[in-house]
Amino acid sequence: MSESAPIQPPRFGLIDANAFYCSAERVFDPSLRCKPTVVLGNGDGCCIALSPEAKALGLKIGTPIFQVPDEIRKQVQVRSANFALYGDISARIYEILAALFPQVERYSIDENFVDVEGLPDPVALCLEARERILRWVGIPCCVGLGSTRVLSKAGNKIAKTRSKRVVNAGALAVFHATPENIDQLEVEDVWGVGRRFAERLGREGVRTAADLARLPADHVRARYGVVLARTQTELRGIPCGDLELEEPDRKEIVVSRTFGRDVVDPMDALATFATVACEKMRGRDLTAGALWVWLDGNPFKGQGFHVSRAVPFPFPTRDTGEVLRAVRFLAKAMMRKGHHYKRGGVGLTDLVRTDHRHADLFFGPDERKERGMDVLDKINAKYGRGTMGLGASGWRVGGAQPGERRVGSKDAQWRPTLKALSPSYTTRWDQLLRVQ
Repeated sequence: MSESAPIQPPRFGLIDANAFYCSAERVFDPSLRCKPTVVLGNGDGCCIALSPEAKALGLKIGTPIFQVPDEIRKQVQVRSANFALYGDISARIYEILAALFPQVERYSIDENFVDVEGLPDPVALCLEARERILRWVGIPCCVGLGSTRVLSKAGNKIAKTRSKRVVNAGALAVFHATPENIDQLEVEDVWGVGRRFAERLGREGVRTAADLARLPADHVRARYGVVLARTQTELRGIPCGDLELEEPDRKEIVVSRTFGRDVVDPMDALATFATVACEKMRGRDLTAGALWVWLDGNPFKGQGFHVSRAVPFPFPTRDTGEVLRAVRFLAKAMMRKGHHYKRGGVGLTDLVRTDHRHADLFFGPDERKERGMDVLDKINAKYGRGTMGLGASGWRVGGAQPGERRVGSKDAQWRPTLKALSPSYTTRWDQLLRVQ
């Protein structure tokens, strides 16, 4: 690869929201704009998102909020993670892109790959997409273009690094990721490299993405494996894959939480997790062949234990009632008198497609119950999660809401601590923003 290599026309674009969680909070709370803002993960424990102003104060992703010095903590606006809000805004961004581009891959909650191959002016179209997202949804984005997915990722990273000032001024720069500018991208920022590979490459004098692209291909494959070899190939402008327009079937679905406080009886929490997991499973038209339940103690109080149990189902099921009965059976087998629990979870494993199950002489699908689950899901989809459920489960899956927890209530004991949760501005009628 030489620096005089011709610029290849872009095939892929990556449209990535800037500080997505913080930007989503700022859409409905203008008082957060231009102020250091952090979003905390479940339980208000660690920083999972930082605004540029917060990063300028030296804060890092993953830092526990209690470790932030008081002089910095006083300058920072803190919000609890509102995943329902972020998911809804992400869906709106996807709809905008789907109307502009022939194909869109939803890569993550804040990133979307788009197909720009053969478009007369992909830069102009990406700029139009960015402007629509900013105008219609309120989320600032950066765009990277390239002949491969890795190059489009690299272009997006360069755009973000260079355009902090420009985005603040209301403009956007779109960079073509080519050999001429990927030498400005550190190798650890290349998609697919990671910290450990970056350390090993650094010992060989590989500092930038261009350095990696120049290494002999046989050397990379022999020392680092096929994954990094594919990354290097894409850095050279040769695609190793296309857009993934359909999410591959999952092998398991897990729902777990750290409890707001230590609890003696986590049965209600586990029932809630099981109900949510079953709803997600049916939404993907899957069935569970086995169940996994676990509970953890609080190591900071001398109970650093972990207990787990698993059980197979006689026939792959999509019935919440059957899963709940198994959850109670396993939980009772695990719970011990005098133990307090700080975290728990439920996993549905050995997932198979509903139409791929094979009945035998003794076990088969209970069509009546499965039709009942379909009706249940339709009601909850129309009127909101938690509108209807199984009466014996004792669950409340409507999602945490600001001011909802009642001190001393049984439900409040295991609900994650969310002291700075914003309202569900876009998913609940009673929490729509009021303009006075």
